[in-house]
Amino acid sequence: MKKYDIYDISDVEDPLLDKIKGLYMASFPENERRSWQSITDMIANASPFFNVKAIVGSDNTFYGFYTSWNLPGVLYIEHFAIEPSVRSIGIGSSVITDLVAEASPRTVVVEVELPGSSTEADKRIAFYERNGFHAIDLQYFQPPYAPGLDMVEMMLMSTKTLPDVKAFVIMLHTLVYNQ
Repeated sequence: MKKYDIYDISDVEDPLLDKIKGLYMASFPENERRSWQSITDMIANASPFFNVKAIVGSDNTFYGFYTSWNLPGVLYIEHFAIEPSVRSIGIGSSVITDLVAEASPRTVVVEVELPGSSTEADKRIAFYERNGFHAIDLQYFQPPYAPGLDMVEMMLMSTKTLPDVKAFVIMLHTLVYNQ
């Protein structure tokens, strides 16, 4: 029996959105997140590509969230965070396993910080590797989310080999980052 449910956030008045915002702001540095206003705008405008999902336990405890983009042939997970109080008990792995199965036959892609950049980055990379992701051999830079922010060197990881990595990066930068 699954220990959590996934809720689609399609209304900016959804009470789970406050919990998501708190975890989002606490989990990602400014240069690795979009403005909260842009997230709520995409929800309000019912973007056909962008999704915000809440992860809630069977006891109605908020476990975390993810944002994702449905791209041609790829599910791109832009942000994924689990509440610190429920980390390391298998919830994150279970959610990722379900996401990969649900996305099949599409490839699932994530961006992560570079190996060795922090202890947290190394834990994150190990988490995705344990869950079937592998590093994509390409020097990659995340475009800035807002004017005045710098590009961030990151690493792409995926569940399957992408047929044309450079074409995927162009699509990612165009559709997700408007670059």
